[in-house]
Amino acid sequence: MARRPNPELRSLRKKELIDSIVNIINENSISNTTTRKIASEADLTIASLHYYFGSKDGALVETAKFILEYWIKKILERPGELKDKIIKLFEPSGNMAAFSQIITYPYRSKITIREIKDIDDSFTMIIKDVMRSKGYDVDSSFTAADILKTFLIGLGFKGFVYPELIEEEVLKVVQFLETNKIS
Repeated sequence: MARRPNPELRSLRKKELIDSIVNIINENSISNTTTRKIASEADLTIASLHYYFGSKDGALVETAKFILEYWIKKILERPGELKDKIIKLFEPSGNMAAFSQIITYPYRSKITIREIKDIDDSFTMIIKDVMRSKGYDVDSSFTAADILKTFLIGLGFKGFVYPELIEEEVLKVVQFLETNKIS
């Protein structure tokens, strides 16, 4: 009789792999992240990595989905001030740094490009929902949500290298958004 995989163990291992992927991306950059490095960091074989994700691109897509669903969405949908929510996204800064790299990386596979675009579209919708709840116009062609999204991606890179600048940068963008609020 074949052994049935334990869903809890599989979920735990997948989360450990995602943590490893975030660490490796932040230590080496996404272009230097390999399946061998991911497997080694997570203390797994490359075959196990392929079992969980299928490929390096699959691992990156799943990592971005996880960060979006269980980090970004969770923080942005909490009640509170926009400034506090944005600052919380960068505690620790590694998740946003990895997310920024994953969604801006120039993939070659059309399937991966489509999956990353879907993640990026979901990211935009989450930001628009938050901005809409704060009274911003997010239905024009270019909105405060677009500015905030671009800012978050950029600060994902900068905030990881210079974490001491995060609060100052967030204050600037929030002041800019408030000054240009159309509602």
